[in-house]
Amino acid sequence: MSADLTIGQRVKQIRTASNISRADLAGRVDRSVDWLKSVEIGRRQLDRYSTIAAVAAALGCEVTELLAVPHRSGASIEQRRAHAAVPALRRVLLRADLPPRAAGAPIDLDALRSRVDVAHRYRRHARYGDLAADLPQLLQDVAHTTAVLEGREKERAFALLAEARHDAAMMAKRLGYVDLAAMAAAQGVRAANASGDPLLVTALTWTQAEVYITAGAVDEAHEITTGQMDVLDPLLGDGSEGIWSLWGTLHLVESVIQARRLRGAEAASHLVEAAAAASRVGSGHSEYQTEFGPENRAIVAVHVGLELGGGREALSPVDDAVLSGLPKERRARHAIDRALAASRDGDDLAAMGELLEADKIAPEAVRNHPIARELVVAAAHRSRTVKEPIVTAATRLGVSI
Repeated sequence: MSADLTIGQRVKQIRTASNISRADLAGRVDRSVDWLKSVEIGRRQLDRYSTIAAVAAALGCEVTELLAVPHRSGASIEQRRAHAAVPALRRVLLRADLPPRAAGAPIDLDALRSRVDVAHRYRRHARYGDLAADLPQLLQDVAHTTAVLEGREKERAFALLAEARHDAAMMAKRLGYVDLAAMAAAQGVRAANASGDPLLVTALTWTQAEVYITAGAVDEAHEITTGQMDVLDPLLGDGSEGIWSLWGTLHLVESVIQARRLRGAEAASHLVEAAAAASRVGSGHSEYQTEFGPENRAIVAVHVGLELGGGREALSPVDDAVLSGLPKERRARHAIDRALAASRDGDDLAAMGELLEADKIAPEAVRNHPIARELVVAAAHRSRTVKEPIVTAATRLGVSI
């Protein structure tokens, strides 16, 4: 299926192939036939994940099928590097519960710590080609070391394994391999449980929730997120930055979940809780890889507002925020949200400008993002004469228009 179609055109393809009438599908998602027709011909774009998930469920297909991910066509060299490494990563994850292939001395934990830190940097700045190239061997080396150490050193090794699996899960999610991301996240939780650090368990459960949301499984994400809130609640009196960062992050995740459920009041309530936690933590911290603080809370608030149907008015939470300290991957995702806001307000040229700025920040984050590609394809469909900056955006993102 071509990735150059709009999401609505893919809806029509799947609906027709499944012998579902337009009236039947419209009824299943509680929309009018005219609404569905406008989606299928590209007059109205599907850009809210809650709606995309509802349509996918009504069609009996995966959300990833509608989003056309993983996206490999027109990929850059770095994108091809990342996708080419996925089979090796999958094999390593599939071997996770098998005995090690060979015994040997453990690898020095400080050396492994340095390699995991490099992986974190690659992920935070959306350098997926570099990360994918390193992860399979890194995961094997850390797993081997957990198998041959004992006591507290073994726990330290399991903590490193949990962190590396977090990187694997988040990268696989961004590249569109949601099932692989779910596998890595689940293995990360198991490693965290063996590390002796209960807060690391919460952090890896947050990773799982992020993957579930991407898969459209918001009820399951809600269940594990609120479960971890119950775990942390009695610990808040401790006052540590790690606890408050995780507490705030869970509330941010839950705000997105409630937005996907179209429950605006509940989403707003969780954003309030996150703001209180952010005021305690402050800026410039990344406890347990959360990047939590006032700036991250602000960009998630924008995302929630857009998921609830807003346009440029949804950008107000970042009016006074300084985002330059955030990792490139998060800044680029926020720029995609800014492009979506402009597109919602009918300003396709401004939307393309935002996408091009995002591409300068973290090209691999943008070129693998399904909504970024949807905005380009939809803008081309709406334009009587495809012109700049749509042409440049399409070229940069590897989209054929």
